[in-house]
Amino acid sequence: MFQLGLDLTTIIEMAESAFEDLDTIVDNEEREELVKRVLELQGQLKGMINKVDTARNEHQSLLKENQLLQKYINNSLTSTAVFGATNGAVNSNNISLRQTDASSPH
Repeated sequence: MFQLGLDLTTIIEMAESAFEDLDTIVDNEEREELVKRVLELQGQLKGMINKVDTARNEHQSLLKENQLLQKYINNSLTSTAVFGATNGAVNSNNISLRQTDASSPH
C-alpha cells in the first residue's frame, strides 16, 4: 500500500496489544500512559484513513478527467476522418494542390 511512518497493520496491532495490557495494569500512571498511547495511535489511524480517502477521491477525479479527454480525442479523430484531413493540414502535396486549384478556372 503506502508508508506513513508506521503502516496500518502495525498501528492496529499496537492498539490491540495496548488494550490487552490495559486489563493487567493496576497502576493508574501506567494506565494513563497506555490510554494516551492508544489515543495517539487512533489519531494516526484517522490521519491515514483521511489520506487514503483523499487519494481515492483524487484518483476518481483524475480517472474521470482522463475518460473525458480520451472521448474528446476520439471525437476529434473521428471528425477529422469524416471531414478530411486536408482541410487545414499543411504538407507539400497539399500546398501544390492548392496552387494548382487556384490557377485553374472553375
